[in-house]
Amino acid sequence: MKQTRLIAGVILLFVSATLHADPATDAMTVTDAAGKATEWTPAKIKTELAAEVTTVAYTGKDGKHTATAVPLASLLKASGVTTQLKPDPTAAPKVKHAELHYAVTVEGRDGYYTVFSIGELMNDVGNAKVWVALDVDGKPLPAADGPVTLIAADDQKPARSVHAISKISLVKVEPPATEPSEKK
Repeated sequence: MKQTRLIAGVILLFVSATLHADPATDAMTVTDAAGKATEWTPAKIKTELAAEVTTVAYTGKDGKHTATAVPLASLLKASGVTTQLKPDPTAAPKVKHAELHYAVTVEGRDGYYTVFSIGELMNDVGNAKVWVALDVDGKPLPAADGPVTLIAADDQKPARSVHAISKISLVKVEPPATEPSEKK
């Protein structure tokens, strides 16, 4: 009898710890190109980006779903990343639209990551529908997928979805060094 109670107590403790995860592990980091990091939790996203929170429909690997989500571009903007073109007609071609010379990496706790060009995320350029989901079908995300999940709703396959996002980074992309071509 004592052994049964002990096992039940251990199971209850394990379930309780799983359901009430440490809020510190619910955070993800968004880092801009200068290395400035901003920490985000689902609660902070819902509070600071309340005007951007919406319900989106998408198709995942297991069928059609809905999610409460914010645009990835809005989260980037709130973290200090430029998300709109700033035309400068006098700029040299090498620096014209310099804000397009960046990529965004999104990485999950399991190490899986994907990449978007900042241009495809900008509303005035690519306008890709990429979302940071806070729930799925009105229910909290499973522990393996949370605290937030990335949804690339426009993609034909969900290959760029990232579960359990841990960090999002803006990375400067430089063109490859090239040698002048020889005329033949």
